[in-house]
Amino acid sequence: MRSFKEFISEGKETMKLIELFEHQTYKNIPGTKNSYREDPGNTNTVTQRHAHTFAKQKGKGNQLYSVNIDGSGHDGSSDTEISQSHADFFRSKGYEIDSSNILESINLIDLDPNDFELVTLNEKNT
Repeated sequence: MRSFKEFISEGKETMKLIELFEHQTYKNIPGTKNSYREDPGNTNTVTQRHAHTFAKQKGKGNQLYSVNIDGSGHDGSSDTEISQSHADFFRSKGYEIDSSNILESINLIDLDPNDFELVTLNEKNT
């Protein structure tokens, strides 16, 4: 049986490994105090490659947003406007962030009016 001193010593070694893993998992967004973690796409869960961004370094603080490689919001981050520095950084990594910096935005200029039908519903007052 291990002594308490051995148990504590092993715990410290485990914490060093966890911190090393976290350092590799969470990376800083250059020029900011924010960090991000990239997750690969998964065909089983039908997810794209995506990144989670955090308010502080090493994945600390609140999650600010998450973005899919196609520039759409992930985990409820649709319609989130991100900073120019974040957008430029993720674009440099291959993310297709819209020029408005809004995740999953629709550019009305690019829409073809022949693809849609406008319907107006009126309720009659009784």
